[in-house]
Amino acid sequence: MNDTTKVKKDMEISNNMKKSHTIALKKGELFLVAIADQKEGKEQLLQEYFGTIMPSAMKNGFTPLGQLHIDNVVKANNFTPNNFIGLFKWPNMASIQTFMSDFTPEQLKKLRMPIWNEFKANMIALQEDKNLVIDEKKLYEVKTLWTKEMVMTNSISKNGGRVILNEPIAGYEDLKGNEAPNQVLIIEWNDKKAADMFNKMNMLKSSKEEAFYTHFTLFP
Repeated sequence: MNDTTKVKKDMEISNNMKKSHTIALKKGELFLVAIADQKEGKEQLLQEYFGTIMPSAMKNGFTPLGQLHIDNVVKANNFTPNNFIGLFKWPNMASIQTFMSDFTPEQLKKLRMPIWNEFKANMIALQEDKNLVIDEKKLYEVKTLWTKEMVMTNSISKNGGRVILNEPIAGYEDLKGNEAPNQVLIIEWNDKKAADMFNKMNMLKSSKEEAFYTHFTLFP
């Protein structure tokens, strides 16, 4: 192998490595999956919103982890998010409580109402360390389920999917006071065809479901 070929090979390996990301989560942390429907033309208000709340949030350990850009809304009832699903974490409940001494739920809602038609935040209390390995080249389906008990997910792996997150929802908020879902799933699929085929079989039994096909990128 000559030097030029070796350099090209090293570059290919490096580029492939950069496509995979690991989100490291620790026991006791609170993982947040935020899904929103942003109103048209509210980009300036959005920047002002983050400029207002982020200094306090970051001071208390709030950490942006990445974003799942919505490629297709599979099931969403009357909710149609139009941007991306944000992934974040807090160190613990104490950090949220300290943040909320600066911004109460009522104040946050007042700030959010002019920006979003709907804003849904699903919070997961981690019971153990967890690494989410995400590949930018793969399709990721995010599902929120309304169930009495956690649904079984063994049918997903049998049909070509990989469950990277399957957790009960410990806390929930939205702008309209809707009933909270019980479970959040993030599934990795090789392609849309495999995901579509599984969803057509309707093997996950829940009274209500919201599902979105996405792809991952780090926050800029």
